[in-house]
Amino acid sequence: MTNRREILLAAGAAGMLAGGGAAETKANPLDSEKFRQAVLTGDLPTVTLMLDRDPALRYARDSAGVSVYTLACLKGQPKIAEQIAGRGLVLDIFEAAVSGDSKRANEIAKDDPGLAHHRLPDGRTPLHLAAEAGKPALVIFFAMKGADLSAGPESPLLAAVDYPEHALASEMSIFLLMNASDPNARRRDGKTALQLAVARGYDDLVHMLIHRGAEANAPSVERVYYGRRYTQDLHGNPVTREDTYGIPQDWINQFVTVAHFDFEKMKLLQKMCPTLIMTRATWDELAIEAAAHMGLTPMAQFLADLGAPVSTCTATLVGEQALVKRLVSEDPACIRERGAHDIALLSYTALGNQHVEIAEFLLGAGADVHARSLGQTSLHIAASKGHVELAQLFLDHGADINATANVRGASLTPLAVAVQAKQEKMTALLKQRGGRS
Repeated sequence: MTNRREILLAAGAAGMLAGGGAAETKANPLDSEKFRQAVLTGDLPTVTLMLDRDPALRYARDSAGVSVYTLACLKGQPKIAEQIAGRGLVLDIFEAAVSGDSKRANEIAKDDPGLAHHRLPDGRTPLHLAAEAGKPALVIFFAMKGADLSAGPESPLLAAVDYPEHALASEMSIFLLMNASDPNARRRDGKTALQLAVARGYDDLVHMLIHRGAEANAPSVERVYYGRRYTQDLHGNPVTREDTYGIPQDWINQFVTVAHFDFEKMKLLQKMCPTLIMTRATWDELAIEAAAHMGLTPMAQFLADLGAPVSTCTATLVGEQALVKRLVSEDPACIRERGAHDIALLSYTALGNQHVEIAEFLLGAGADVHARSLGQTSLHIAASKGHVELAQLFLDHGADINATANVRGASLTPLAVAVQAKQEKMTALLKQRGGRS
């Protein structure tokens, strides 16, 4: 079977023979150069004609090593891309990224688990190309495969923020920021992500960038705080840790991934390598933090008992009221702490068991009852869990009973969430308090 390298070599030889080698001039450029120009300008008839004459041109690349298929996708030429792909092109991981082909990306991942770390000659990773092409599903895919979310030469966040379609720019950028992509990233020309968002008029991204730490004079925006995230264990004793302990990052990512849903597998991996509980995934999350934001109290408690770091968010989830009070009293900025994926501190009173007394303390200390976690308010979360007392507390502190949130593609109020979750007592409460569905 002819492989891709053989095709490229054959194409190169054919180009030399057809073009006359060194005798080639600017007036009579190589077919590959003519072909690239036709691709970039959207000249479909010329592309089709040249592919008919020389099918190997489907594998042509520019001087930076970028394939013509990738160029077509990035230039918004879908018909050109379709014509190239229809000639038998086997997509590589960069081409899968720009086309949004999740199926092909998964196929490649089976044989190449390190695919997220590949780079083009100019330094761009598949994540860069997915962001530049406006493919949020592939942005998430590469992040979950261990991609560096702030990788140079220019952070993928910059391409995401500057994407011309607002909805896609927001989806990609907010995901990257929630998973600790550097909010102060700069382009080679010196422009920051914040400046790009301002220039585009993307107010939501301006707010999110500042919230996640972008340098700006904006006192009205709550800034995330992580000062006590890794400093203590369940009993408040000091903790020291490393991100990897020399453990392969792929192992760490796998451990943190299973901590979202598989208690038994997590315990097995922890037994094999105890220091995993101290390590951090490439998307800025410890296993205990994964268990906490998923509301998996027994798993979070298990990891805490083993000595994993316990943040204010995790302490709230497992109901350690004394530790929460101590942390906030010693460092009032902890009230602005966020868990993994930018989940608000107050939400952790509802994610597992309801913790009404802790919620009351946090609200009294200045926690924002309107703060959102993955788009939902704490009232939405309480409504889905049926935490009636907690919902009453949130409402008494001014929670918007008819705030909407995107839940699995639908815009839902807390009442609508409660109805969907078949939480009858919660439904009755919210209706009584004026909730609408």
